[in-house]
Amino acid sequence: MSKPARKKAARPTAQPAASRPRTQAARTPRVVQHTRAKFYWATGALALVVLLVVSFLVDSNRPSSSSASARLPVGSRASHFTGLDPLTGQMINSTYFAGKNILFYFSAGSSCQACVTQAQALQRDNQQLTRDHIVLVMVTNDSSAGLVAAAHAYSLSIPMVADPGGAITRRFDAIGGGMSMGPNSADHSFMLVDRHGIVRFHQDFPGMWISTSALLHRFPMMT
Repeated sequence: MSKPARKKAARPTAQPAASRPRTQAARTPRVVQHTRAKFYWATGALALVVLLVVSFLVDSNRPSSSSASARLPVGSRASHFTGLDPLTGQMINSTYFAGKNILFYFSAGSSCQACVTQAQALQRDNQQLTRDHIVLVMVTNDSSAGLVAAAHAYSLSIPMVADPGGAITRRFDAIGGGMSMGPNSADHSFMLVDRHGIVRFHQDFPGMWISTSALLHRFPMMT
């Protein structure tokens, strides 16, 4: 007799593997991830820009190292000068200010808006200068007519001297040193001469601005 055929045991059907739980990153849409990346890049770029701006502002009010060595040295005797104040039509000179502490502000004048804005601030804060026994004189490279026009436009009435050829500026060694405005132009320079004609302070500021209080803070005590 033939043996009855064995029935093959049915193999269990493989069950589909349970899907693994997806991570939070996998569940986050790609567009959100992309947006976050752009945000991080933008934040980093903004921080870098802020650092660069702060660095520039700090450096701009720092006297240039070249000017410190090239300027008429502190302790030397200032040159005598004679110049026309085009607002009053009067000639002013060293004798006119004899016995007074003089702050000379040398600049390119009307061709430089920042320079005239600085003059406005100095005039506005003139009481601070007077308190420290200082008289302000602005010397610019304008022609007389150009300086008068600028004075009217910016309501300036401080003593001023037109020095279009730069003769006075050169005599006081106030040419260049920072942001050059021309071969015969001062670069936002300040010189403090005491009542005895001795230079007590001399620096230029390529940043084209310094507040009156910050400037006075750099000066020695004047009497």
